[in-house]
Amino acid sequence: RFELAEPRCGAGGTPDLSLHQTRKDAPVNRACSSLLTVNSADQSDTSPPGIIDRRFTKQLRQFEMNPRLLAVFLAVICTAGFSSAQNAVTLPDDGTTRTNLGDDALLEWGYTTVQGSTMLFEIWKKMPSTGIARKADNGTFEAFDTWQGRVEPQGEASLLLRAVTKDDAGQYQLATTFNDGTSDNKERTLIVQFAPEDTTVTATPGLIAKEGDASLVLTCQAGGIPAPTYTWTGDNLPADATQDAAAGTLTIANIQRAAAGQYTCTSDNGIAQLPGDDPAVLTNSVNVQVQYGPSTATITRDPADKVVQWSTVTLSCAVDAANPPATYTWSRINGTLPTNADQDRVAGTLRLKSIQPDAAGTYQCSATNQIGAPVTANHVIDEVEEATKPPPTTTPKPVTTEKRQTPAPQTGSADGAVIAGVVAVLVFVILVAAFMLGRYLARHKGDYKTNEEKGDGEDADTALQNGDPNHPTVKKNKEWFI
Repeated sequence: RFELAEPRCGAGGTPDLSLHQTRKDAPVNRACSSLLTVNSADQSDTSPPGIIDRRFTKQLRQFEMNPRLLAVFLAVICTAGFSSAQNAVTLPDDGTTRTNLGDDALLEWGYTTVQGSTMLFEIWKKMPSTGIARKADNGTFEAFDTWQGRVEPQGEASLLLRAVTKDDAGQYQLATTFNDGTSDNKERTLIVQFAPEDTTVTATPGLIAKEGDASLVLTCQAGGIPAPTYTWTGDNLPADATQDAAAGTLTIANIQRAAAGQYTCTSDNGIAQLPGDDPAVLTNSVNVQVQYGPSTATITRDPADKVVQWSTVTLSCAVDAANPPATYTWSRINGTLPTNADQDRVAGTLRLKSIQPDAAGTYQCSATNQIGAPVTANHVIDEVEEATKPPPTTTPKPVTTEKRQTPAPQTGSADGAVIAGVVAVLVFVILVAAFMLGRYLARHKGDYKTNEEKGDGEDADTALQNGDPNHPTVKKNKEWFI
């Protein structure tokens, strides 16, 4: 009678290998299932062949047998060699397929089989669980759902994927079942390469720097596979600026005003853009501003010669350069500004209106833009020459000419206007004619005869004439109205 024994044999290494132990005359799991159990792990899909790890457990239950037979049995178990030949899916390369966006991708697999074993059926899928297609041992190929028209088998185990997109990138698996009941699978990676896109630029600490700052860092980034490299250009790019093509950084140290200007980043990864892509996505430009304070200030005077009482004197202050522009403040050393002084802080002018002799003195201009220290300049008015006050000038009032607007013609019928004009003319003619006729009738009443002339009787003159043959002939009279 023998007690339980667990002899073990093994070797370190990766990956593990599936082992199937048999005896010459019968499989272990049939004749000696009560004596021997073999456990194993599957070989890793993507690791190269390595040291085989054989681990098995021999379990002896309580039984009675010949000690010599048992010794022989144990010797065979410990010294027997195990065959590593098996059915397996293989990868012809490192398991990675690289294809440019829009091109076709060939996903390659192969087989190693033991003698007499063949493929029963194959299934391709996109990990983790999206089925792509399947093929039977009789050559029948079927693509699933949205993969129809995009995939086709190549060789004994490979798959052709047409016109790849960015979404096609990822892990793909071939799972194969062989006619002896064994199965295996392997995964490979599809990398979809595409040209840089969406190039962006950031600035640290910002795009507005001050003269004398320690550094300014511009960082360029873009999408794209493989990772792009970056090149910086600029009209005012300092000679001592440093670039990191992989990180996309441009570092400008000890900022000076001459560094202000436009900087352009260009990304490139060796992959050409597709037709219709916008080339502008490969570049990005930024404007760097450098702020600095004024270094000197000067004052000019108008008029430049003598200053005469009652006149207006203008002092103008200016700086050499400043960003942002400087503002100006005027003061009078050992005194205050005259009451009639008018200063413009933006233009930098001081106007002394109707200047008086007591306005003589030293005037100071202070210019600053909050960057650095203020700068000052002085101007001296030695003397204000006295003069008689000029008479007040009267400003003539401006003559306003009222512009009369011609009334817009009323809209209406043109025929009505013509008729109205004709009627007005007729009325005017009738009135004139009536006036002339009335005046004529009033001045000229015409001839008339008396009753005597008509024969109704003799008038006094006729009677007198008839009675006196010597009486002269009487003339007929006319009556006029004056």
